[in-house]
Amino acid sequence: MAVAFGEKLPILKIVALGDQSDGKSSLLEALLEFRFSVREIEMGARRPLILQMEEDSEEYGSPVVSASTIADVIKLRTEALLNMLKTSVSPKPIVMRAEFAHCANLIIIDTPGFVLKVAC
Repeated sequence: MAVAFGEKLPILKIVALGDQSDGKSSLLEALLEFRFSVREIEMGARRPLILQMEEDSEEYGSPVVSASTIADVIKLRTEALLNMLKTSVSPKPIVMRAEFAHCANLIIIDTPGFVLKVAC
């Protein structure tokens, strides 16, 4: 409605937090209607993903990555950083902008899950 009336509102942010394998990424994908998470490994999100959603604009030109390859690009970038750091999870986020017609202007933040360790 804000866009229709020419109003500017603060951009809404949605952050998914929870334990490992709780379905944070799956919930966000269901809301967004496109896949960005990696499913063939035990822990999907291994870096935070900051996804800036914007209504379609001519300002940015043609897509850098098609919607069908987003998960693959995120996987490659994540693996490259984690291999370089020799770790399995990193706090360094991937920042991505997604634009399409009638998209809500909001920011989605998907985080790696918490892993609770039990002391013996």
